Amino acid sequence: MRIVIAALLWLSFAGAASAHALWLEPDGEGYQLYFGEFGENLREGSPGLLDRFEPVPAAKAFGGAGDTPLKAEKKPTSFLFTGAADGTTSVVADQARVTERKQNDKVVRTLGRYSARYVADFGERKPIIPLDIVPTGTPGRFKVFYDGKPLPKAKVEVVTEFGWTRELKTDDAGGIEVALPWKGTYAIEVAVADGTPGTHGSQPYDGMRFVTMLTFKVAEGLVAPPRPPVVTPKR
Repeated sequence: MRIVIAALLWLSFAGAASAHALWLEPDGEGYQLYFGEFGENLREGSPGLLDRFEPVPAAKAFGGAGDTPLKAEKKPTSFLFTGAADGTTSVVADQARVTERKQNDKVVRTLGRYSARYVADFGERKPIIPLDIVPTGTPGRFKVFYDGKPLPKAKVEVVTEFGWTRELKTDDAGGIEVALPWKGTYAIEVAVADGTPGTHGSQPYDGMRFVTMLTFKVAEGLVAPPRPPVVTPKR
């Protein structure tokens, strides 16, 4: 009964995901890294927006044999990462690059960093990437870190694989608590804009923007509505 009530409360927060992000999902070949809209099952392809990821995102597996770099292969709608050892409990992928745009006749350079993390369980983990979302050891409880420190009052979006979303804010310690009434894959997304200038390699930038998505699977709960069919736009 409590699970059913939780599910009904979730439905009251229904909505559509608002921004493209990277996310990871395991399959029989390895770990697939997609770019698009998780809740809509929209996966950008190549040729198309997937080609903007140059160089190809890098990924590492954690657990099992420790910190292991993975091999990347570009697919029509994803990047496939292989080489994870048995016992892998987390995979992290990301890419950072500087882009330029004109604003009031001035060229503005932004360091953009898209990141994705997949976890196989809710065991407590430490942050690895600049903007990270990690489990805290209790199912449904997570913590958001920016630059290694807990990120308070940050807007977070939780999305189910069939498209329902719920918007939350982290508490003063960067924590959130998420109801997980359905079986299936969930995603948690957070974005941060930072006006601090700097350099990435030899490229200067005027500010930074980070987008990170955490995905994980829930094995028990209510049977969820079906996932939308895969959509790959023609660009």
